[in-house]
Amino acid sequence: NLFFEDLNLKIKRGSHTIVTGPNGSGKSTLLGIISGALKPLSGNINLNTDKVSYVGVKPLIVDGTIRENLIYGNTKEVTDKEILDKVNLFNLFNEQHIVDLDQIIDNQSLSSGQFQKIAYIRAILAETELLILDESMSNLDEESKKLILDILSDLNITIINSTHNFNDIQFNSRLKIQVENYKRVIISE
Repeated sequence: NLFFEDLNLKIKRGSHTIVTGPNGSGKSTLLGIISGALKPLSGNINLNTDKVSYVGVKPLIVDGTIRENLIYGNTKEVTDKEILDKVNLFNLFNEQHIVDLDQIIDNQSLSSGQFQKIAYIRAILAETELLILDESMSNLDEESKKLILDILSDLNITIINSTHNFNDIQFNSRLKIQVENYKRVIISE
């Protein structure tokens, strides 16, 4: 059985689209196909941009400096001032006013919420045009969620956001995945 059949989705540039559905319904698979991380057996994906970023539950953190983690994968030249502005905007280190970008970090030295904030900052510093979110706020407190949603609403980017908790999110459209007789159906609302 194919996971999705005859899938045809159009997402408006600059919109915030929510993807919902029960556990195991294929939300992450759909995001993987859209992002290009997973290849469909047939058909094609047209994104109209190559500036795609992904933020998930457990973002990649490399053993290295804060700076290296924040610009990981970025092809754009980024100044320390730009990095520090985003670190402060996202309250990455709530208790610290002075951040040493040369401080070494790893998977053990930060909280899971800080991992997610780093991934958001990384995407914004890379000037992403399509931001794919897969339960990307699951490790954040309510204040951090609100802060990030406010920051994202000020950006002119396309967001595709898989989440179970969408009540506090301003969005333009919703893709609801339902499983019917082992077949996945996407309902656009």
